[in-house]
Amino acid sequence: MSSERQSAVKQAIAPAPSRAEAARPPRPTVERGRTNETERRALNTRFDGIRKQWFDTVAELKKVTWPDRETTKNLTLVVIAISAVLGVLLGGLDWILQQLFALI
Repeated sequence: MSSERQSAVKQAIAPAPSRAEAARPPRPTVERGRTNETERRALNTRFDGIRKQWFDTVAELKKVTWPDRETTKNLTLVVIAISAVLGVLLGGLDWILQQLFALI
């Protein structure tokens, strides 16, 4: 007789999926802590590109002919002098134009 009785606990009924959910294919499941093979290959490809770029950069920097200390000092002084002269010229032009517009 007890096998014919309904149980006192209601069984949970899951809501019906919407059309959008029903149309979507199921997502592939990935075990925790593991990546699938395609992701692993994509990651290796990306790191291989970064590694190649790094080694190419180091190789190019070894080919550079760096200037000696005296040349570096002289060229730095030339850049500072040109910057100062241009600053004075532009400042003077600005002052002249300011005086002209003040007269108008």
